Amino acid sequence: MEKILARREFVRVLTAAGLSATLAGQLAQKALAQSKGVSDVDILQLALTAEYLAADAYTKSQFGGFEGLVKDYLQAALEQEEAHVKALRDTLNALGAKPVERPNFVYPVEFLPRNQLAILRLLNALEDAFVGAYLGALPLIQNKDILKAAGAILGNEAAHRATVRASRILLGDQELPGPRSPADRAFEVAITPEEATKAVSGFIRK
Repeated sequence: MEKILARREFVRVLTAAGLSATLAGQLAQKALAQSKGVSDVDILQLALTAEYLAADAYTKSQFGGFEGLVKDYLQAALEQEEAHVKALRDTLNALGAKPVERPNFVYPVEFLPRNQLAILRLLNALEDAFVGAYLGALPLIQNKDILKAAGAILGNEAAHRATVRASRILLGDQELPGPRSPADRAFEVAITPEEATKAVSGFIRK
């Protein structure tokens, strides 16, 4: 029954966002089928690790020599990612769970002014994963307050994704996929917790 209710809530959220009922149902069914007993605490710990990664990447982007609107975008995103970290840690503490520690991260690009486009492409890829991970987690969350918070963070990560794309456009990135628009897709793509874990783990220093 819990899974049925979670599926219904997920479908409701997606259809409210503009997806057809059929497509929303397919996404929910896929996510639930692959959840295999993932708890709210498991999801919160994964989300916290991803937010650590986001905050770390945006912190390092400050060494990229960005100016003007792009600099403003990245600074705002950094502050918001740190707010996500605090909110997730506070939630885990309130649930009596010890928050995971912040890992050390490694990246395939040096955060230097000569690599500005490479930095933005990396941030774009990370935001793709963050949006997909939160979307994939929605049908698995049992606590309604946590579900609302995850939806709120999802919206913010989607905004970050759009502003990073806008930054790539401003800097003349010719490798930008899709239309030259900050919002390049009608529907975001969900990924499972397993896929999200794999994506985040690739940046953690062994």
